[in-house]
Amino acid sequence: MIEYKALGHINIVVDDIKKAIEYYKKLLFCRPKQFFPHFKNDGFSKSAGFFDRIVDVSICFLEIPNTGIFLELMEYHNPIGHNSSVEKKTNNIGGVGHVCIKVDNIDYAFNHIKNTKDTKLISLSERYKPFFISPITKDDFKLFDEQLESNIEEKENVCNIIKKIRYFYFVDKYNIQWEFEQGHDDIGDAV
Repeated sequence: MIEYKALGHINIVVDDIKKAIEYYKKLLFCRPKQFFPHFKNDGFSKSAGFFDRIVDVSICFLEIPNTGIFLELMEYHNPIGHNSSVEKKTNNIGGVGHVCIKVDNIDYAFNHIKNTKDTKLISLSERYKPFFISPITKDDFKLFDEQLESNIEEKENVCNIIKKIRYFYFVDKYNIQWEFEQGHDDIGDAV
């Protein structure tokens, strides 16, 4: 059995690591922690699937404040990969749908993202903003724990939490879709 410990990092391959560092410092207020310029390492290369050459890659780890989440930015100098970006839509199949970060100040976060260069909200509609999820009933969902499923109070608690959730999606310049979410206090908190 695998014994999980925590999320390690989120990898993003970029075309210019110095510009990407500055971008994520402005976008997510990231703090750079480690930088490996032109890292050429045999074991790294083999683990990445390159057996016929030692790759030349610059790597930077940045921390998203107060989350314990790290971004691993990588710029491959040799070999250079293909740009396979396609326009990201919320309902596209395949790949990671989005990365969610909990926030306490959703309106400030929305305005910050909306005004960050090279970043776009998932909808260009003037009406797009963080909305509350509409109220649900206990019959709209199932809890996998049978005892909790039969507990009316627990089911009502989930209903009360859901109607307090506000969120929005955006796509960064490297085609990563993010979600900023406020109010989802029952999922993802440390235990």
